[in-house]
Amino acid sequence: MNSHKIGFWQLFILALLLNFAAQLIHEAGHWAVYQAYGRGPVWGYIGIVQLWNSTPLQPEDWVKTSSSAGEQGWLRLASPVNSKLEELGAAAAGPLASLLAAVLGLFLLRQSKETATKLLGLMLSLVTSFVMSFYYLRSPLRAGGDEYGIAIQLGLSRFAIEIPFALAFLVCLILGLRELHTWKTRLQWLAIILLSGIPTGLALNYADGLVRAGVNLGNPLFQPVFGFSLPVLITDSLVLLGLWLWWRTVRKSAFMPR
Repeated sequence: MNSHKIGFWQLFILALLLNFAAQLIHEAGHWAVYQAYGRGPVWGYIGIVQLWNSTPLQPEDWVKTSSSAGEQGWLRLASPVNSKLEELGAAAAGPLASLLAAVLGLFLLRQSKETATKLLGLMLSLVTSFVMSFYYLRSPLRAGGDEYGIAIQLGLSRFAIEIPFALAFLVCLILGLRELHTWKTRLQWLAIILLSGIPTGLALNYADGLVRAGVNLGNPLFQPVFGFSLPVLITDSLVLLGLWLWWRTVRKSAFMPR
């Protein structure tokens, strides 16, 4: 797939939006399990709303938890998780949702005849697989995580979970990059993904802190709608709208990658 006729800023905006969308997809996987079990979660930008090393102002609305390192914390849930199956499903749903997004992106690339859809699919797959591959590369430097939760429930080593996931995302990354026929183009796309990912990550982490504080204070502007804190739902809706507008604009343009 030759994308030289697509401008830098068009690709950058697409990558920026899809960095937000990739996080949304990952968190939606976790959220769906908690919703299915009726736990009444309140979701932030990068995970369920939680507090560590401090007590919520209204602890009756939270559930106590502890980290792999023994730290005491609180999750914004209406009721606690009470089965290993639910724990396993909640932990696994995020990585599986991300992997599904990477595969879906490749499917859209291969099956669609629309240039805009092909570009969106390829960028979705590359953004997701690049971010997740980098996440697994940092595994020795971090503790806990979704894979740790899966491993605990299955009685396995964390690496027994992480290695298959890492290989799956790496395969998606390689397959996506192969669709860009020159190394120059591949490096350009990777640079765009990296450049768009840095501000996205910083913004999401900062905004998540604001959401945690707002929920803890009981601010009505941060209360949940469909299980998502209101600012999160608004942001995600704007991202999806932005992707649709991007797709519509490119679809109507004269850009026709060969």
